[in-house]
Amino acid sequence: MTRQNIFEILDSAYDITREFGKIQDLYSNVVINCTNPLNYRQSSYSIENYVDTFLLHIWKQRKSFLSVEEMKNCIFATITFEDIDKIETKLKILEYFINIIYLIESKGCTNDPINQFGKNFLFLKENINILLENLNYEQLVIKDEERVLLVLKDPAATAVAEISSEDTALAILKYNHASMKGDLEGKRNLLFSIYREYEPLLKQPIEGYADFYNKVRGLYNTLDIRHNNKTKEGNKNNVIDISDEELEKWYDELYQLLLFCVLIKDNLERKKEVDEFLKEIKKVD
Repeated sequence: MTRQNIFEILDSAYDITREFGKIQDLYSNVVINCTNPLNYRQSSYSIENYVDTFLLHIWKQRKSFLSVEEMKNCIFATITFEDIDKIETKLKILEYFINIIYLIESKGCTNDPINQFGKNFLFLKENINILLENLNYEQLVIKDEERVLLVLKDPAATAVAEISSEDTALAILKYNHASMKGDLEGKRNLLFSIYREYEPLLKQPIEGYADFYNKVRGLYNTLDIRHNNKTKEGNKNNVIDISDEELEKWYDELYQLLLFCVLIKDNLERKKEVDEFLKEIKKVD
């Protein structure tokens, strides 16, 4: 039997439910020391008290809420007793924590985090990142909207996002957010946005892969995205008669095929660079 070293033992001891509980405790116990601009006195605040006092009124995502507590209660009211132990529930709470942290770091006094926020604040951020890594999720920061979404890690989506314009990259990553499930209108708009950037590429199929490009264009023109394919009367386009559930399934298939077609071109260019590099190496030999 192979002996585990102490670090392997520590890694294997990671428990998602226990770690989530630790994150909740850290969030509740963070103390923020800050100089109050009204009286210039040093004061201590909890995370939510700090946000209520200094930041909530300047946050774009405040909506009509008058306190963080009111906002939190609205979010947590959507969680039933049966949902408490589900991963989706943990992600919803983590997304709330992350947005509060993002608000503090982007608009609060963070010049010296250790002195002002203490080690619990640093532990909170690090433990959230570790838990997200174990859940295979990542943070999508939308700066213009001052909010953060948690999206499922998808290597293909990340690779295409990295070579896309900012708006298209956001659309690609946002497609994987849990809130998009069942949102046909939202998915339709995102697919329209993604396709628009890569339409020139799709009109120039790469030899050997033309069928994939043709299938993407076919789905795009048939799935009620570019053309109205749901109304029969007076419609010159192919009319589809399928349920919303099946339509969403084909939206998801189109999304994956579209990413694949973009990556074909990207990887063929990468292959060409590798071929040229290997030729140069052989010349040296």
